[in-house]
Amino acid sequence: MKNNIKHSSWIWGTIGLLILAIPSFLIIHMIHEKNTVSQVCTRGNCFTVELARTSAEQELWLMNRTSMAEKSGMLFIFPKSDLYNFRMKNTLIPLDIIRITDKLNVVKVITAQSCTADPCRTYNPEIWATYVLELNAGIAEKYNIVEWTQMKFRNINLPTK
Repeated sequence: MKNNIKHSSWIWGTIGLLILAIPSFLIIHMIHEKNTVSQVCTRGNCFTVELARTSAEQELWLMNRTSMAEKSGMLFIFPKSDLYNFRMKNTLIPLDIIRITDKLNVVKVITAQSCTADPCRTYNPEIWATYVLELNAGIAEKYNIVEWTQMKFRNINLPTK
């Protein structure tokens, strides 16, 4: 009888510990993920990026923003490599549009001008890409980001293929 009570106390103690530990772990994980800074890096320079994963996020991207810090940008994460068009309607700051392959190599860098009224130019790609990084215009040249530059992503969860 004593062994059954000891055994059952051990089981209930373990269950109680798990009930307390699992929510604590999840809360800590969520706080860490929220406070993690996503970056795109190359040649010793890192750019803090906002992530545009969904079509809703990708449609709004940097529209109606009047400025962006020099080492900031937006990274578009697409589900597959393709020819993705970019239109600058309501984008108030000129941008470098940097197309990146799934191997994280830059395949094209263009500078797009801001546009507040139609007709706004659509920037059609010549080369397929899985990711597109937008930085302030002139930043790619300043930091020597050119075709075939190898990029690195930090704290960015990529979709599995």
